[in-house]
Amino acid sequence: MGSLQKTAACLLFLSVFSSVSHGQLATFICSDVKTEYNKTATISCISNKKITHVVVKRCENCNKQNSCLESVINTWARKDSSEEGRIRLVLQHNVSEVHIQEVKATDEGGYKWHLYSDAGERDGCATLEITAPETEPNLTRNGTKLTCLSPIGHRQREIHWFNGHGTNLTGSASLVSEEAEGGLTSLSSTLHEKPSLAASEYCCTVLYDVHTKRNKTKCLRAHKAVADYLHFTSTADPEIPKTMKEHVATILVLLFLVLCSFAAILYYKYRQRAMARGNFADILRNLLPVLRQYEKAEENAPNQEV
Repeated sequence: MGSLQKTAACLLFLSVFSSVSHGQLATFICSDVKTEYNKTATISCISNKKITHVVVKRCENCNKQNSCLESVINTWARKDSSEEGRIRLVLQHNVSEVHIQEVKATDEGGYKWHLYSDAGERDGCATLEITAPETEPNLTRNGTKLTCLSPIGHRQREIHWFNGHGTNLTGSASLVSEEAEGGLTSLSSTLHEKPSLAASEYCCTVLYDVHTKRNKTKCLRAHKAVADYLHFTSTADPEIPKTMKEHVATILVLLFLVLCSFAAILYYKYRQRAMARGNFADILRNLLPVLRQYEKAEENAPNQEV
């Protein structure tokens, strides 16, 4: 009897050991994803074994405890999609994908995966990064008040003010942040010009990434908005004032044109007079024979009377 118990215990141990060994053979790889705002993001995890069930939780940070929200996907509960199908699971053998359509800023963060297979279960994490639109700032001036508007973007972006000498004036400005669609924000910064801040130029810089210093800048000079930074689209070259030599050349050209016009008018009048003289000479040449005949007729008249 004792030997039978030992044999049963050995078989149970071997069964447990075999199950654990098979569980260790299951491996999963989850990839981080970066996509543009309002586009479709695909977060995937791949296993070396067939995946049978998937549970995905939305987390602020996968490594932070108690930061995960309720499950967006849970095949155990037959939940293959959420938010009316905007987020859905595509499971094919050893590949599991979560498709998120029209991604929002609030979708950004970690996604904690619980993957199950016949060989065991494992946890994984993938991070979704959303790149928000980086629109051109709108800079306006009303009297002594300057306003810089960044209509849509991530919450993390900042607005800074500088004068034409590069002095930072951000501390003298007030910032208002408003919620926009898709979890984005609208920023408006106002700078009131004071005698101590008076400058010939003011620049508004929207900083999108504090690490890479990626930004867009717009400046206002002499009541006219200009974009003259490498971070921004270039504009036409400013008008360069003409020198005195260029003015003299222009005057000479105009004078030459006037003289040519005057000469053309004189030539036209001369031609008209010449044509008139030519016509009068032709008339005289035609009248001379007639006059001569008339004179001969008068001379012959007295002789006929005698």
